[in-house]
Amino acid sequence: MCAQADNEKVDWDKFEYYLYRELKAQHPDESEAGILQAVGYTILKSNNRWERAMIYFKKAVELDPKLYFSWYNLGLINIDTEEGYGYFEKTTEVNPNFPASYYWMAYYCCKKREDKKALSLFRKYLEIADGNKDEEGRIKIAEEVLKELLSGKEGENLNAIRPSGEKQ
Repeated sequence: MCAQADNEKVDWDKFEYYLYRELKAQHPDESEAGILQAVGYTILKSNNRWERAMIYFKKAVELDPKLYFSWYNLGLINIDTEEGYGYFEKTTEVNPNFPASYYWMAYYCCKKREDKKALSLFRKYLEIADGNKDEEGRIKIAEEVLKELLSGKEGENLNAIRPSGEKQ
């Protein structure tokens, strides 16, 4: 509780200003968009201030629409929404070999009971993620969910994704 109270006392404008200056000094050759992306990511990871981080990610992609990691983080911030799905789509347009976005789009489709779309996206995810050590946990879940979708029977994996009481 004390940490939360301290967190609430932070002057975020000053914090972000100094963070921006520090990153700019440490990475003088980085683009403005890249610095803004780094500020957003730092705020998101260190303070979980997703509302403020979102501002920086949006500014970053406005300056450089090819910053797939900003699109991806915007998707994570808005993960259970159509807007989040759209951000993940932008990620795959900019970097079609970034697997995590396919996973989260498939996950979203499962939640919405768009199973055909989810099947296709999970397959694409597994194809791209194959051999990627960072994706091991998601790969296992994707394989299990894919089995359940193909069987036509909801098991514990689909039940964990889909809101309870919403059977079709």
